[in-house]
Amino acid sequence: DEPVSALDVSIQAQVVNLLQKVQRELGIAFVFIAHDLAIVRHFSQRVAVMYLGKIIEVGDRDSIYARPRHPYTHALLSAVPEVMLTAQDAPRRERIRLAGDVPSPISPPSGCRFRTRCWKAQDRCAAEEPPLVQLSGNRDGHLTACHFPEEPSTGAREEDIVLDPALAALEEGGPDPAATETTRDG
Repeated sequence: DEPVSALDVSIQAQVVNLLQKVQRELGIAFVFIAHDLAIVRHFSQRVAVMYLGKIIEVGDRDSIYARPRHPYTHALLSAVPEVMLTAQDAPRRERIRLAGDVPSPISPPSGCRFRTRCWKAQDRCAAEEPPLVQLSGNRDGHLTACHFPEEPSTGAREEDIVLDPALAALEEGGPDPAATETTRDG
């Protein structure tokens, strides 16, 4: 649970690389719980998104990051900071700002737990909890718990793919950011 959250970025990379090495050598699986979406994407092959203690979406990392179906997953991915390299880069994507306060996990809302903050909520969302199901036409094991899931339209929008440039270099076999010396002013 949050194995690298309090660590410096270079130490995070070393710990994640060590965990991946142990995973490969011993052939074991990890349940990796974290809020850092870039680290989750780098480390995990399958991702489960939770809201108030309930899994609301599960899939392989590419389908979750490129084609999220649950409105909360869309909002979560839209909140990831963007790095704009030049003024000519693609226009900034719209951030989804959720209204209201997070409900109490001790006394969650009836039906869908996300409904009190969801822009798609209808009466059905309050009346019945949506099951975690594979949507029709989707055969890749991507499961969503939503009565009114989003269209997987973000697949063609590269700006919704969340991956830190340093982690991308690691995945492509580039230099280890942990081995790069950094300096700070002040």
